[in-house]
Amino acid sequence: MSKREISNNSLAMIATVALVGILASAIGFFSPDWCTVPQQDDWTSCAAIAEQRNIGSIVLLVVCVLGFALSIAKRSKPSRD
Repeated sequence: MSKREISNNSLAMIATVALVGILASAIGFFSPDWCTVPQQDDWTSCAAIAEQRNIGSIVLLVVCVLGFALSIAKRSKPSRD
């Protein structure tokens, strides 16, 4: 019988946290059309907030995809003993 070793897979953990961030962003979806209060000059506009959230979601998606892809590639690579 072969003994399976439990290893720390940091890339998969980071990708999982990024995936949770994407889900949280989707749950808290923000649309600038929903702003009911008139915008003031000294506050961030609703359009800017929506744009920043979209950029953040894209960054999290890239981190998630890269993390899982590198984790899978690292795992499927034959180990040299």
